[in-house]
Amino acid sequence: MNGTRRTSPHPTAAAPAGLNRLTPADLPALAAGATLLGSGGGGDVALPARLLRHTLAAAPVPVVPAAALPEDALVVHAGEAGAPDVLSERLPCAEDFARAVRAVETATGRTADAVGIIEIGGLNALAPALAAAELGLPVLDGDLMGRALPRIDQTTLALDGHPACPFALTSPAGDTVLVPTCTPRAVEPLLHADIAALGGAAALALHPVTAGTLRTSGIPGSLTACVRLGERYLAARDTPPAELAARLGARLLCAGRIDELRPRRGAETGSVTLHDHRDGAVVRVDLLDELLAVTVDGETLAATPDIIVAVDAAGHAPLRCDQLRTGRTVLILHLPALHRWPPEAAHLVGPRAYGLTLTPATGKTPAPAGAAPERSST
Repeated sequence: MNGTRRTSPHPTAAAPAGLNRLTPADLPALAAGATLLGSGGGGDVALPARLLRHTLAAAPVPVVPAAALPEDALVVHAGEAGAPDVLSERLPCAEDFARAVRAVETATGRTADAVGIIEIGGLNALAPALAAAELGLPVLDGDLMGRALPRIDQTTLALDGHPACPFALTSPAGDTVLVPTCTPRAVEPLLHADIAALGGAAALALHPVTAGTLRTSGIPGSLTACVRLGERYLAARDTPPAELAARLGARLLCAGRIDELRPRRGAETGSVTLHDHRDGAVVRVDLLDELLAVTVDGETLAATPDIIVAVDAAGHAPLRCDQLRTGRTVLILHLPALHRWPPEAAHLVGPRAYGLTLTPATGKTPAPAGAAPERSST
């Protein structure tokens, strides 16, 4: 690595039940769990997994919960920004993430004590560990979404009114853009404009906040929960569909062939229609960047922000939205959420955020699995 490693002035003791470091042995489960929590989106984890395998072989990355850091410890969140197809070919390197974090440090006048995870679904579950290793810092056992979500304003910090600025973007060419301040509604448009100017892909650092803030406005334990989910999946992926669902704590909503695919059009949602070969039910799955809702015979049984996953019926490999094809036989699973968003977040992460008018059936949502209890917005 090219960066200068630093030693955090704060201790990095992890909670007893959580991870205390990431090692090469954790990587298959981390990648598998992140793919499931991507809910059909979040980008391909293959390339960051290869980079992280090399990084972890050199040295494990410490993992620390916000509760183990001092109240005023600074956490800067890092991830990758850009179109998934561009990121699959032009993934920023570890030094790019470090440059973006350093730019935010310069803007705040403080040095980071840990690197935070923006979203625990998809490739951004892995990227912060690259940044942490390059900077010689721990990665936080927690995130801001509890899954993959497409917009940067769909975070617990944004819901609670904490600004994303200052934020920085660094391209694979080494160019860095810093936005020291902006209104909340300008963050997403500015990100899109800057990413386009930087070639379609960039390392992102944003939401510099204290550990104390994350104790009330973050989602604790989600990195550990992601790895544990991946472990259960890897142990169960060769089992029959009902057993796979049971081991994941999920509901098997559909097992059938995709009969119709209606592609998304820009910001307009698309859908796939299936016939469940078990009982003949007609199943519609709404999608955009992620799988958004499952409606069975006219009744919506699952919807965002709950986690909906499509897996190939033959090998049980999780599928991204862009891998769904007419004629393909898939299983549709409804996984327990890592985080229960409060009702006032419905406009931000619920079906309405994507222009869908749906009301999920009551009493059919799996209980949360292992990360955080329901929280209230402040």
